[in-house]
Amino acid sequence: MRAAGGDPGEAGGVMVRANAKVNLWLRVKGRRRDGYHDIETIFHGIGLADDLWIRPVDTSEVVLEVEFETRAQGPLPAPADNLATRAANELAARHGRPPGVAITILKRIPIGGGMGGGSADAAATLVALNRLWELRRPRPELAELGARLGSDVPYCLLGGSALATGRGEVLSPIAAPRPLWFVLGLSPEPLLTRDVYAGSRASRQTRQKGDVGELIAALGVGDVAGIGARLHNGLEPAIFRARPAVQAAKQAVLQAGATGACVSGSGPTVFGLARDEADARALATRLEPLFFRVVVASSRPEGVEWLEPSDRSARGPGATRGARGGL
Repeated sequence: MRAAGGDPGEAGGVMVRANAKVNLWLRVKGRRRDGYHDIETIFHGIGLADDLWIRPVDTSEVVLEVEFETRAQGPLPAPADNLATRAANELAARHGRPPGVAITILKRIPIGGGMGGGSADAAATLVALNRLWELRRPRPELAELGARLGSDVPYCLLGGSALATGRGEVLSPIAAPRPLWFVLGLSPEPLLTRDVYAGSRASRQTRQKGDVGELIAALGVGDVAGIGARLHNGLEPAIFRARPAVQAAKQAVLQAGATGACVSGSGPTVFGLARDEADARALATRLEPLFFRVVVASSRPEGVEWLEPSDRSARGPGATRGARGGL
C-alpha cells in the first residue's frame, strides 16, 4: 500500500462521504444457480461513514491509502482487492483510460461488520470519479457496474431506505420520513459474509415477525415502536452459532432498554433502535462497558454525500463512544 500524501485542496481532487447501512429486515429465500442467494431485505442508511479523497496523480495505477479513525477496525484486504480500487479500475476500463488516481479513505465503518463499508467505498469512488473524469454517466449505469463489484453497491449508490430483492441489487425505495436513532455495538472481530451464508444452509432461520409489508408500513408513518417490534434477520441462527457472543450482545441491547435490536447483515454488528436522540445517548452510556466500541448514529437519506476539502479533518456523522475490550 502506497501513501498518497498531500492536502485535499490540491490537484483538483474531490471528497465524498460514504454512509453505512443496517438491515432492518433480512430473509434468505434460497441459493441461486450463480452461487449467490436470493434475499428480501430492507436497507436503511445511517450516519456512520467513511470519507474518501480522490485526486489525479502522475501514474497509470490506483494509489490507495487507508487511515483509521479508531483502532482495530479489522483486517484490510490487499490494495488490489479493495473495492474502491476495483471500482476505479472497472470504471477506467469501461471508458478506455488509465485510472491514474490516488484514493485516501478515512475508515470509520468497521471492516467485516455487516454494514456495507466496502460497498459504500466502492459506490463513493464511482460517484467521485464520474465527476472528476467528467464522464456524466447516469446513476443506473453506475449501479449496473457496481453490481459487478458487490451486491450491496447499487444500494449504496441510492441510499435512504429501500426494499432489496434478487441478490440485493433490485431496489425499490421506501418512504421513511422520520429519522431514526440507533446505537451500534461493534466488535473488533469481523465475520465473513460467505461463511455466514454457508452456515445459514445448516441453520433454521428465525421465525419472521410478520410480513415485510408491516415493517414498510411502520417506516412510512414513523412508528418507532412498530419498527422495533418487527426487526428481523434470518441469518441470526448461523451468526449466533458461529459467534455465541453476538447472541448475548443482542440480548444485552434489549435489556438495556432498546425499542428493538437486531444483527446487521451477516454481522457481527448489533444495533439497537432508540426512541430519539436522547434515548440513544443514554442507551449508549449503559452499553459502553459491554462492547469494544459503541456508536450513536441517525438515519441518512443519501448513500454518497459531497464534502468540502475543509471537512477532511472533521469527525463526521456517527459519534464513537469508547473503544475498549468486550463483545
